[in-house]
Amino acid sequence: MADPKIDGVSFRHDRKFDIQLAQALINERRLAEIFAVGKIEKIELKSETRQWEETGNICIEYASDGHPSGISTTEADYWVHELRRDGATLVYLMFPLERLKELARVAYLAGRHRKGGDGDRMEMVLLSLASILQ
Repeated sequence: MADPKIDGVSFRHDRKFDIQLAQALINERRLAEIFAVGKIEKIELKSETRQWEETGNICIEYASDGHPSGISTTEADYWVHELRRDGATLVYLMFPLERLKELARVAYLAGRHRKGGDGDRMEMVLLSLASILQ
C-alpha cells in the first residue's frame, strides 16, 4: 500500500501500527484540510529569539500604548509563534485563535502579565511553555 496522499500532501506511515493508523489518517486529514482547503485565511506570526529560553515563557501582547493590540485586535484565524535560536527557526507553535485567547485569559487572571518592550509600552501575558499543553 502506498503512503496516503491528501489534497496534494503526502504522509508516511509505519504500517505495523494498524490500529493507530486509522486515527492518524483522520488527524492528518483534518490538518491537511486546514492547510490545503483554505481554512486559514489569515495568520499572525510572532517570533521570539532568546527570552523564551531564559524564562520558559512566550509573550502574548494584548495592548500597546494603552490601546488594544496583538491578540486583542488580531483578525487572524491562527496565531503562529516562532521560537528561534542563532538565527534559525526551532519550532512554530500554531494556535487556533480561540485556544490562545483562552490560555491568555487564564494566565492574566493568574497574574502572569507585565509591561515590556520599547519603554514598557506593551502589555503582555506570559504563557509558560508547559502550560500550553494543559
